[in-house]
Amino acid sequence: MNILISCGGTGGHMYPGLAVAEELIRRGHAVGILLSGRAVENERSGKQIPEGAQTFTLSARRLKDPLFLPTLPASVKRAVRLMRAFHPDVLLAMGSYTSLVPCLAARICRVPVVLHEANAVPGKAVRWLSHLAHTICYAFPEATAYFPKRVRQVDTGVPIRRDIAAVRNRFEGDSERFNLLVMGGSQGADAINEAVVASLALLPTKTPKISRKLRVFHITGKGKDAQVRARYDHSYAGRIEHIILDYANNMPELYAQMQYCVSRAGASSCFELASCLVPSVLIPYPHAAANHQEANARSIVARGGAEMLSQADVLADPWKLAGRIANAVDSNGPRAAMRKALHTIMRPNAAALVADALEAVATPPA
Repeated sequence: MNILISCGGTGGHMYPGLAVAEELIRRGHAVGILLSGRAVENERSGKQIPEGAQTFTLSARRLKDPLFLPTLPASVKRAVRLMRAFHPDVLLAMGSYTSLVPCLAARICRVPVVLHEANAVPGKAVRWLSHLAHTICYAFPEATAYFPKRVRQVDTGVPIRRDIAAVRNRFEGDSERFNLLVMGGSQGADAINEAVVASLALLPTKTPKISRKLRVFHITGKGKDAQVRARYDHSYAGRIEHIILDYANNMPELYAQMQYCVSRAGASSCFELASCLVPSVLIPYPHAAANHQEANARSIVARGGAEMLSQADVLADPWKLAGRIANAVDSNGPRAAMRKALHTIMRPNAAALVADALEAVATPPA
């Protein structure tokens, strides 16, 4: 079968789409990957595009762009031409505004649409497109309240890379060193970096025994490593063993070593942490569309898989985060409870579940 995947816009849409593409190619399908040409895609897609996939680019404008409506007819025409050349049996749209034009073109070409929504609160584009979809794959049960009841819905989780899905964190109990992972995500990394350094700086004086045990792996965001390293060096946080990275190419290896994580609450991060059984404290990005990161975090917390703090609280009182880190180092009990809960949240086979949904749509029953 020919399957076209629209996954442009952000890494949070692209990486899950590429994970599904890899699974589909493994099953013998012809796969086309439709990107939007944004710089972030060019920077990150490089080695991630599965061998054998065809790639296409279709520029997309945000819904609030004044030129969105005037350019829409021409964009849809280009998308229709692309579909007629590729002949997809089904379109997988990974959400965001970049999915709107491909879905409209699929409607014109009578190609069935499968939508994937990664967040607990769908964006405007996905809410509109849900009425055109044959099937909707979702990651958080809270999202289903926004979809038409008549549309088939499948709980798949968020597809993640196979090498990450294969990780099982090895830390069941206490150990000599306590490895803490810090991930600021692609948005709002500066606030996380500031909050973490300020929080860690409190530990050497308030809890010296814990600070001596702690080892921090801090992913700062691209180009921010020198600034964050200087903050460590000029504060008490520098007394804690720390490894500063602006970007990590070895995420499976890192996840396998971590006992705890401070992270944003993007859908991919939440499901990677769940799949790798890494307990965490989630600090949602407060300016995410429809505050979806807070909704993601609340869903994970409600099921016992993480703790949550607001960015405003952490910046106003660094001990709120420092205290959570100290408690995590000091006692394995809460972490063990989170790990147990993560077993029920994890979906390491999410890419396969989405591929199953696509095959079910593209292959009518006999």
